[in-house]
Amino acid sequence: MSPSDNGTQVLVVLTGADAHDARIVFDALGTAFAPAGPEEGRAVAEDDKEGASLLRSALYEAGEQTGHPQVAAPLRTVVNVTLQGDYGAVDRVGEILADAFRLEEVGEAPGDQEKEVELRLHPHDS
Repeated sequence: MSPSDNGTQVLVVLTGADAHDARIVFDALGTAFAPAGPEEGRAVAEDDKEGASLLRSALYEAGEQTGHPQVAAPLRTVVNVTLQGDYGAVDRVGEILADAFRLEEVGEAPGDQEKEVELRLHPHDS
């Protein structure tokens, strides 16, 4: 199912995040929005032997905020985030990320029914 199928789902894709940072981001989003897909793809996967970052994704139901974001620990590295979905839903997820982390907007690709937004989350000390 693509994020636009119901109009409120947002696909969140992380790159440049180890398992620790991915879990922090996904857990913060999970305190604000209900998950819309299986949890297997979230931060549960371990890093490979060299500790390289993996592509990680999760789907959230962003039609209604279910709580306020809670961040358990600071990020250790910069995390690149791609949000894809309905305009309003992507905006809601972006606002939650901005509340929870130091956020840099990198770019946006608007479409007819949905948009894709590129963000960068920074550790607070960088």
